[in-house]
Amino acid sequence: MNRQFSDYTTEIEKANLSLLADKATDSTTYSHALYELGRELGRVLAEQVNDKKKSVCVACSVEDADYLTTGVIESLTSASLEVSLACFWNQRQRQHGLSMAPIVRKYREPNVDHAKILIMVKSVISGTYVVKTNLTHLIQTLQPDNIFVVAPVIHKEAPHKLSQEFPQSITNKFHYVYFATDTEKQANGDLIPGVGSHVYQRLGFKDQADKNKFTPKLVKSRSALLKTGVTR
Repeated sequence: MNRQFSDYTTEIEKANLSLLADKATDSTTYSHALYELGRELGRVLAEQVNDKKKSVCVACSVEDADYLTTGVIESLTSASLEVSLACFWNQRQRQHGLSMAPIVRKYREPNVDHAKILIMVKSVISGTYVVKTNLTHLIQTLQPDNIFVVAPVIHKEAPHKLSQEFPQSITNKFHYVYFATDTEKQANGDLIPGVGSHVYQRLGFKDQADKNKFTPKLVKSRSALLKTGVTR
């Protein structure tokens, strides 16, 4: 197994990463492992944000909202950071040999546009087209001071490939926070061991269409609070 761990990775994170990679792990255990990894990533991020007065936007794809992103947000808010959420429903597809992930639905809280710190959360970064799509959408209206690209597992070439998709004025703001880098891919693009295939299937969704019909509990709860005038 060609996997390397970052300086942030403890034995606890290694154990949870092993649960993700194990195809025998049931969806409940898998979900909890993602949540715990999110909490630890959030703690690392909170330590890297020097100015706690800066507002934070946490962005994610729909399949990553209820466990990984929830864990990240809980740790950030525990560190007294003001957090807003952007969630995207992406339709992965290939056209003319190119991988794309257009946004078919989105949830953006009002304070997203005022965030000075942008945190892009992804369960695994093998290719970069989903992150590129969502990040491109956000920076059309945001002017963040720092952009954190965050995942439990990334491919070793992902930072270089992502940096090629944006001008230097944007990539100069990039910071990567992850626990493991993998060097091998399957023919379908999944990392080895990665997170044990596509996350949304491991979480119990039938397929991409089923995933894109789903509204995360995180989105529902935060949306309800906004309607009552409560923010957090």
